Amino acid sequence: MSQRVFVTGATGVLGRRVVPALVAAGHTVTAVVRTEAKADAVRAAGATPVCVDLFDRDAVRAAITNHDSIAQLATNIPTGASAALRSAWRTNESLRRDAAPAIARAAVEAGVARFIQESITFPYADGGDEWIDEQRERSYYWATDSTVAAEAAAADVTVSGGVGVVLRFAMFMAPDSAHTHAFFSAAKRGLFALVGDVDGFTSFIHVDDAAAAVVAALDAPAGTYNVAEPDPVRRSAHRDALAELVGRSRLRPIPTLVERAGGAAANSLGRSHRISSRRLRDGSSWLPTIHCIDRWKEVR
Repeated sequence: MSQRVFVTGATGVLGRRVVPALVAAGHTVTAVVRTEAKADAVRAAGATPVCVDLFDRDAVRAAITNHDSIAQLATNIPTGASAALRSAWRTNESLRRDAAPAIARAAVEAGVARFIQESITFPYADGGDEWIDEQRERSYYWATDSTVAAEAAAADVTVSGGVGVVLRFAMFMAPDSAHTHAFFSAAKRGLFALVGDVDGFTSFIHVDDAAAAVVAALDAPAGTYNVAEPDPVRRSAHRDALAELVGRSRLRPIPTLVERAGGAAANSLGRSHRISSRRLRDGSSWLPTIHCIDRWKEVR
């Protein structure tokens, strides 16, 4: 059934795939933008652009009136050296801790039935070789603890009589992702930049499959869902695949001092995460098909 969907974060790495995917699925889309150039891109994708302050609940409530669902995908993830600075994460923290609850409350007040909130898999405890489902214990640090408030916002929508859905995404892989390019650039210098034991698992999600998950979430029951590639592999497999692509016999691990400098972030990203997305696959029409180890070649 066609829905009227309001999308925040519509011009980010994920959002700019979600908008055309929703349109292709027959939905009517309103997409939040901040510049006229991005408004033109949204129009070209078949959606209607709107400029609204996500921290202004009254403005959001007015903008979302007469919509059926909200896909709250707004983030501001720092990249490069700045990612090590707590100050660089302030906007992202505010989007999750302040804007997400405000948008969720506005949705309840405006009678919007469904609220979809993006989240992440990184806080899960190390799972070793075991599959990690949504019940796995989670351990946060300062850059991830704001996801608690964002996920609670979706739960509050459900408590208020709507449908709150949380999508916990694994690490994005995309040819236009700064993080994906950083890993590939390091490989060209002979370094393997994925932190953690190479025998541990790491889970990615290709953004095309991630966008399809957002579309499928329009019909999923309320709850929390992992969103990861079909068959995560060990870091050693990614190391070898990257080495082959850049024409090196082997890649060196990043220096220990660099990994230690990453502190809590390196500890979080270095856990063994074999993420299971079975719950979303079983509870919706979503069927991920992309094995990310085969997609490093897209970055070249």
